[in-house]
Amino acid sequence: MNQITWNDFEKVDLRVGTITEVHDFPEARQPAYKILVDFGALGIKKSSAKVTVNYTKEELIGRQVLAVVNFPPKQIGKYLSEVLITGFADAQGNIVLAQPQSPVPNGAKLM
Repeated sequence: MNQITWNDFEKVDLRVGTITEVHDFPEARQPAYKILVDFGALGIKKSSAKVTVNYTKEELIGRQVLAVVNFPPKQIGKYLSEVLITGFADAQGNIVLAQPQSPVPNGAKLM
């Protein structure tokens, strides 16, 4: 495993946001949702997430997630993803979202 420096870690801007909208993404190559996340003062950002196995659209609304907010936008088909929602693969390879254990203010930075 490659080691990084503290300065490398500080370059990654990981923030908490609350999912406000979830839509199907039928154009995606793999099953995914189009998601809007409220990051408080940073605004509402768009993302695409392959979380359709472990979460319904209804379960995602109001859920806080951890996302990288300083990647450049990524074009996914006709959809422009602005942030990367983070998660871990479960034993079957399906994504389980990374989330704070208790509610925190939208836009809070991972320390």
